Amino acid sequence: MTVKDRLHNAVESMTDDEAREALRTLADASGDPVAWMLDHAPLDDEPETEDERRAVAKVHADRAQGIEPVPLESLLAEFDGDR
Repeated sequence: MTVKDRLHNAVESMTDDEAREALRTLADASGDPVAWMLDHAPLDDEPETEDERRAVAKVHADRAQGIEPVPLESLLAEFDGDR
């Protein structure tokens, strides 16, 4: 059994809380500041507003109609052209 196989088996046997803590430990050890920030970010516990619900519903309706999202690169290129 490889080390990755053993790790996979260990993860499968963890509770969600244990897995969350293990992920935090791995992020800390990786030296990746973005991973660390994401893993240590507080939970978003604010209630969803009506405007947010409408925005999400519009996105789902667009996807159902086959409307694709605008790639971030396209938006960035558009803004870079304004400079």
